[in-house]
Amino acid sequence: MKYLGYIVLLLILLTGCAGEDDSGKDKTPPTRPVLIPHLGDPGDPPIYINGASVEITDENNGIDTVPEGQMMRISWEPLVDTDLSHMKIYRFSDIDLEPAEIGEIQANRLYYLDQGPLVERTWYSYFVELFDASGNSAVSDTVSYAILAKPYLISPAHGSTQDIRDLSFMWNRADDGSGFYRILVWNEDRKLIWHTDFNLATEDDPLSIPFPIITSEEDPIVSGDALHWRIDYFDWDEQHQMHMGSESLEYMFIVQ
Repeated sequence: MKYLGYIVLLLILLTGCAGEDDSGKDKTPPTRPVLIPHLGDPGDPPIYINGASVEITDENNGIDTVPEGQMMRISWEPLVDTDLSHMKIYRFSDIDLEPAEIGEIQANRLYYLDQGPLVERTWYSYFVELFDASGNSAVSDTVSYAILAKPYLISPAHGSTQDIRDLSFMWNRADDGSGFYRILVWNEDRKLIWHTDFNLATEDDPLSIPFPIITSEEDPIVSGDALHWRIDYFDWDEQHQMHMGSESLEYMFIVQ
């Protein structure tokens, strides 16, 4: 009976300690992450964020494809809590409706790159689960986007020297879709200095458009400047009421 009394006392003590541990544990989930939907693309009109006009760039436009490979970048607003641990990334699509975990990253990141490879003209949807140091979690909203085939750049060749007074951009079409192309040119400071849209008609490959003579007192183009260019491709998706998109690789050329 004496040993039985010890056992009962030990169980009482253990139960009491466990109750104290549970009562002191953080059980509050972190603030829910907010994913950024596709807000637009370089060359689109500025958007308004918190009442301020903001130029759309590759860094602030939310979920989007990237020039390198068949990949998708998702991003989220800065996280609020300070005791965060990690995030789990989930993906589903039009052809695979069951969400699957595709990655886990530390909670100090502001984006995740889904390296796929992804299927063209398929809508991919993402959400994340954010964990704090105590194991509590919160699930974000969902954002979606679809990738297209990438245009193939021909001229001006990467690293070439060009007389911009007689320069045309040339590329092969991305696919047989009915979308449009956007030609984008940046200077060395990553300022977008020129862009135009090319609506697909009956032209055969290669597609081509001349580079206009740009005169700017603020940012003049001079000999030796390194200019960067690429072709974005877009096509409208009636079901989702959004454009799908892709970006070609970026080429650089030197102004003669």
